[in-house]
Amino acid sequence: MPQQQDEFLITIVVASVFFVLIGIFLMILVFFFLRRQRKNKMEKEDMRNRFEQTLLNTQLEIQEHTFNYISQEIHDNIGQILSLVRINLNVLSEKTPEIHFANTDELLGKAIRDLRNLSHNLNSNRLKEIGIEEGLHSLLQQLDKTEKFTTEFNTPFDNVLSFMNNDHCLILYRMVQEVLHNIIKHAVASHIIIDIKPKSVKTFSVIITDNGKGFDTKTLEDNISGIGLQNIFARAKLINAQVKVNSSHGKGTSIIFDITNQQNTK
Repeated sequence: MPQQQDEFLITIVVASVFFVLIGIFLMILVFFFLRRQRKNKMEKEDMRNRFEQTLLNTQLEIQEHTFNYISQEIHDNIGQILSLVRINLNVLSEKTPEIHFANTDELLGKAIRDLRNLSHNLNSNRLKEIGIEEGLHSLLQQLDKTEKFTTEFNTPFDNVLSFMNNDHCLILYRMVQEVLHNIIKHAVASHIIIDIKPKSVKTFSVIITDNGKGFDTKTLEDNISGIGLQNIFARAKLINAQVKVNSSHGKGTSIIFDITNQQNTK
């Protein structure tokens, strides 16, 4: 009888150990399954992000190629034709009442200047020549000339964003252009400021502020913002910039781009 009890206990112990081992084995299987699933999810997410980034880069390349082509056409063809028209009008003005040609000459001069500014804005090569700070300043100067806006441009020192490569400078330039376009179209503003400020040793902020009507930033959280802001957020990812929007009804808007100097991140 004691022997049977011992055998029974041994059987129970062996069975218990067996089930424990099976449990441990199943836990290990589940662990590796979940780990593999998580890895696959991360790889899938990474592939999706890389695909979106490649797609956006391709779109930007096509856009810049188109912009450069239009810029060249404006400079080489339309601008020259208008200049010739202006010369011919000045010649004809000697035989025609001056007042008519004075008005026409003034309008042609404005058209030529506007086309020249448009050509410069579209041409990415010009931005490489003058630098990102001067490029941003020139955007405000063009708004000043319309006499519909007053502007300010503030930077702590020259070439403060010199750590950015040409591609990143161009993306930032297009982002600021998009912001200014939104201000002109929606903000009902009269004063616009661009500030470049050091946020830390490694990070600089580019801040575009207007005194317009403002808007409810909850629309950003609800993902119902306009295409312009969506483009800005998408482009910011390409240069690892953080975007913040501060606004409220009647108090204007500030859009902040925090840009990190990757060369100093060690």
